[in-house]
Amino acid sequence: MSAEPGRAGRWDSAPVLRRILGVVRTLTALDRLLDVLPVLADDMRVETRFAVAAGSEFAANLADELHRSQAQVVDWEQAIGKDFDFAISPSGNGPLHELDVPVLTLPHGAGHHKLRATETGVAEEVSGLSTAQLMHEGRVVPAVVGLSHPSQLAELRRSCPEAVPRAEVIGDPCFARLQVSLPMREQYRAALGTGPRKLVVLASTWGPHSLFRQQGGLAQQLVAALPADYQVALVLHPNVWSRHGGLQLETWLRTALRNGLVLVPRLRKWQAALVAADVVVSDHGSLSFYAAALGKPLLLAAFGTDEVVPGSPMALLGGRAERLDPAGDVRAQIDAARPVPDHQQLADLAFHDNPYQHLRELIYRRLELPEPPWPARPEPVGLFHS
Repeated sequence: MSAEPGRAGRWDSAPVLRRILGVVRTLTALDRLLDVLPVLADDMRVETRFAVAAGSEFAANLADELHRSQAQVVDWEQAIGKDFDFAISPSGNGPLHELDVPVLTLPHGAGHHKLRATETGVAEEVSGLSTAQLMHEGRVVPAVVGLSHPSQLAELRRSCPEAVPRAEVIGDPCFARLQVSLPMREQYRAALGTGPRKLVVLASTWGPHSLFRQQGGLAQQLVAALPADYQVALVLHPNVWSRHGGLQLETWLRTALRNGLVLVPRLRKWQAALVAADVVVSDHGSLSFYAAALGKPLLLAAFGTDEVVPGSPMALLGGRAERLDPAGDVRAQIDAARPVPDHQQLADLAFHDNPYQHLRELIYRRLELPEPPWPARPEPVGLFHS
């Protein structure tokens, strides 16, 4: 691929040489993709446009969300044409085989810790590493299968051995951003209006084994049980928002919201709430793993063992973390919450070092462009109100 004339068109005002396609199927995928884009910051040679890959149950209003973000959005027919040099998808699902460019797939949570969801439950395959997601008509679809830790190579070898030559260990950009955000904790708390109060973040993944499904009244219970020097914020997985809609969620949570519950917006705000938190109450979603890996006091109010990959770091978390008993004294339990034992070991088992450097090296190698001269570093997450 030659460096000239590049991708810049007659009416472009930037010297664009390469164009990347960001492929999203859900709000979760978009959230993760927005953690990846900072590796391209300040480089006017590279332009990113986005397309929605149809087929997800949780794709409602996704194109609208992209437009609200002021992203350049193309339809799928344009996406599968010749206008791009590389594609990034935080999911192996969808018609990625239709794309005419090399594709990088990435996990859209804290590693590959869940079994693949099906219409009737879960398959005995690791989500993101299965043959069903990585192969089409006998060929491996992604040019690169991005992993967050070297241990996932063994799982890929079991699940889809044909894809092992395509695997590259990158790390987890989201966790890297959370780590560099910790010194800004007081700023996130100020933006949340927390002040000197003790912030309890209640967080739920999606599906039948999630905290929200199993303990739907817990937010209201916490708001009622905790005195004024506590603040409660609820983070719901984007799939919950997509499935039920904001109006319905606010209706279900009406009393708790009137009594001070903070319902964290569905996109790009949970990270700030997590960094600001004093205690996290969650389930088997990625947020609970990030909380544990950061050393946050954690209580599990639900845990979908049947959805978690046996022997994975998430399964280890489920065996180590204390449980919250909603029938007991919830304030006493929250006050007694502590970081998960050996939480640094959990982080070491799940996340590889220097994800932004690994990711940038990979992308620019695929684009056949020299890397920019400035270092690739993670950025702190945005403030709650930004």
